[in-house]
Amino acid sequence: MQLKKLLNGAESLAEFPTAGLLNTVETAAGSEPLFSLLSPLGFGEQHSYWKAPSSLSSVEFSVVLSSLSDVSGVAIIVSSCGYTKFDCPIVQIWASNKIHREERSFIGKWDVKELIASSPPLYGPDNSSSMNDVPRNIKFFFPNPIRCRIIWMTLTIPQLGSSLAKFDEEFNLLSLDEDSFPETASSMNVVETQNSSIHAKRIVVFGKSLRRDAGQDMSTQGPEMMRLRSFLDRPPQLSRFRIPIEAERLTNNDLVLEQYLSPTVPGLAGFRIDAFNVIKPRVTHSPSSNADLWESSLTCLEDRFILPAVLYIQVSAVQEPRNLVPLGEFCLPEAKGGTPLYFDFARPVQARLMVFRLLGDVTAFADDISELDGSTLRNLPVAAGLSLSNRIKLYFYADPAEMGRIASLSAV
Repeated sequence: MQLKKLLNGAESLAEFPTAGLLNTVETAAGSEPLFSLLSPLGFGEQHSYWKAPSSLSSVEFSVVLSSLSDVSGVAIIVSSCGYTKFDCPIVQIWASNKIHREERSFIGKWDVKELIASSPPLYGPDNSSSMNDVPRNIKFFFPNPIRCRIIWMTLTIPQLGSSLAKFDEEFNLLSLDEDSFPETASSMNVVETQNSSIHAKRIVVFGKSLRRDAGQDMSTQGPEMMRLRSFLDRPPQLSRFRIPIEAERLTNNDLVLEQYLSPTVPGLAGFRIDAFNVIKPRVTHSPSSNADLWESSLTCLEDRFILPAVLYIQVSAVQEPRNLVPLGEFCLPEAKGGTPLYFDFARPVQARLMVFRLLGDVTAFADDISELDGSTLRNLPVAAGLSLSNRIKLYFYADPAEMGRIASLSAV
């Protein structure tokens, strides 16, 4: 309801989790998480907001839209604390379809202090208690809709000297005693300016999504789409084949796996790992009768998307003469236990020893007792289901016709 009233028929184009931020931005202690700026309007506590440390006078947000869109403008939902004359930012906006900064197009520059000069309700704390009212906001309309996928937005608080120069000059002209009150007034402004910070409740990018139009355009290209589908449906000419292991060793509570290879094996193309049989337990409780449904929804959103428990595999190769070469870190997606996950290396790798390390939030997972037998239960500081034993297989690519009869026996 709030969003419909705010956008007046336009679409919201950058809502988490279908949209995101390219770069991290430093966040002040006690602030809401950075991604709360893109959370759907209405989630979370009414008077909570994001803010930057007071030491930062400028921040930049690189917002990746949910899809290619015609963007009409950007709105800032004002924080519950409101603005003062010291923390009104200067806003600059760019747009682009690519992540390279030099290819982006400058849209415009706005001074928030000038925009809200005629709108006193944007100053000071928000006294509204209704969740259905249109929240306090400032809209930055583009001269024309811009078709893009990425919006850059910079918020800058004017420097201390420039913000106080005009004030001191005007005050000295009115002063009767230049050695008395002006210094006190100026020092008070210095303190307030130093304590000010950049803040916002939400960033709303609005306009029109092109998802439907793109689908219609593609459906009209019948022959081309049929050829593309036929190409994508073809079986690959090369297949994955397992590389035999001479020996393997587990260390560090089975979270590190070393695999020893024969010197005659072909170049390694990648590895397969079977998804772990573990769960993420949640602390549950019976909510009180007057529990805030919006707050509980945001808790689920934060646990699922903003601060999820993440696992990843760090892969290294020992090559001649016994040099340890890092090959990369591979993030493991959530998947049903036993699901095969494939990861290709950037280039074929020759190695005598491969080292796999399971890193990340390993303590956030627990064993699913229903899927364990007695032989699997061990006294380990981490879940037994996270063991790398018999879970990783190395492979190379080859033409099945060249592999002959062993192709069906060594396929991965």
